[in-house]
Formats: sequence, C-alpha cells, structure tokens
Amino acid sequence: MHAFATKSENIHSELRSQPESTHTISSINERLDRLSVDRSVWLAVLLVAIGGWFEFYDLFMTAYVGPSLVKSGIYSVTTASFFGVNGLGAFVAASFAGLFIGTFFLTRLADRYGRKTVITTSLLWYSIATFVMAFQDSAQMVNLWRLIAGIGVGVELVVIDTYVSELVPAHFRGRAFAFVHFIQYLAVPSVAFIAWWFEQHPLAAFDSWRVTTVIGAAGALAVWFIRRRVPESARWLAQKGRLLEADQIVKEGLQKSWR
Repeated sequence: MHAFATKSENIHSELRSQPESTHTISSINERLDRLSVDRSVWLAVLLVAIGGWFEFYDLFMTAYVGPSLVKSGIYSVTTASFFGVNGLGAFVAASFAGLFIGTFFLTRLADRYGRKTVITTSLLWYSIATFVMAFQDSAQMVNLWRLIAGIGVGVELVVIDTYVSELVPAHFRGRAFAFVHFIQYLAVPSVAFIAWWFEQHPLAAFDSWRVTTVIGAAGALAVWFIRRRVPESARWLAQKGRLLEADQIVKEGLQKSWR
C-alpha cells in the first residue's frame, strides 16, 4: 500500500511538472510579445536590415555587372549552346542555381543551429565567395564562385525573415518587415549607380565589375562584425529546450543582449 501511494505521488508530481515546462516555453513568447518597442529593438532590426542591404546588393548585382563582364572579354553576349559556360547567361544561371540550392536544401540548418548563427555564417560565406570571384579571369571560375556565393545569399534570403519575426514583439512585426524590406531594396539603385559610376570613372586598371563586386563583399564583411552582437532568437532557444538562455535574453531585454 505504501509502495502504491509512493508511485501515485510520483505520477502526480510528473504531471504537475509538464504544464510548468509548457508554461515556461509559452511565457517566453508572451513576454517577448509584451516588450516595448524602444531604441534597442529598432537598433537590433536596423543591424539585421543593413546585412540584408548587402544581401540584395549581391543578388541584384548580377544584372549590373553583366556589361562589364562582357566588355572585359570573360563572357560573350550570347551562349553557344544550352550548357555553354562562356555566355553571360551562364553567369545568371549560376546565380540562380546557387539561390535554389541555398533556399531549398540548406535553410533547415537554421532550425538546428539557430537563426543568428546561420544568417551570420551565410553572410560571411557569400562575402568571401564574392570577394574571391572578383579576382577570377575565366568564365568557368567566375561561374563557380558565383554559384557558391548564391548558396549563401539563398540561405540568408529565407532565414533573415524568420529571425526578424522571432526577434520582435508580434504587434511590431508588420513595421519591422516594412523597415527591413525598405532598407534592403535601397541596395538596387545603389548597386546600379556604383556599377555605372565605375564604368564611367575607371579605378586604375580595374574593370568596373571587379570594383563593384569588391565593394559589396567588403561591406557585407564589415556588417558581419556588427551582426555578431545581435541576440539569438529567444523563441528558437525555448523551442530547443534552452529555457535558461531564452529567459536571460528576455529578462535583460534586447538592449543588454546585443551590447
């Protein structure tokens, strides 16, 4: 009889602990959604948005460096065959092939390793690949490094939105997304102007496409150091059972966590 009572107490104790765990995970989300939208929240979103600016710079650069790539003799205007690698179409295809690989196969890494980790790594990934691409002299090698860079851009293209949605309170998501996309799309006229400027005003003996590419890669690399300071997603940490870390981020607020 004593054994039965002891067993019953253990069962009731276990049942009582389950709602507490669920409540703790739920409370993380509830407390995040109650955060006030202050300077620290805006600054965290801005840091992410600036990284997104360079992401769009790299993505839309494909169209604006094309004429310089042809002028330099690396590519021809037309492609001799469907699988030809010397036509400008191969450069565009390499970009979108990388985007497809990154978005379709690798974005799930964010569920395993964390939002912040993946967007930071992908930013560093395509910055290095784009920088290396700027010093290639053959269509084959430019295509290869453009493919590699496209993979990193594809990963960040998806994960950055997931990160922003989990970083800010629910009532602020609409404004946060609008702000991030506004900053990102400013990259389109920027890369167009930079490509045009260095085509009209050559920098020493460097082709304009090389200068335009290096500017995007170097800027993204600089932002990588800034973005290291934003916090990991507390919602993701809670989902992974890392409740103490999630609670610490929520307790301290974004201001202390990214400083």
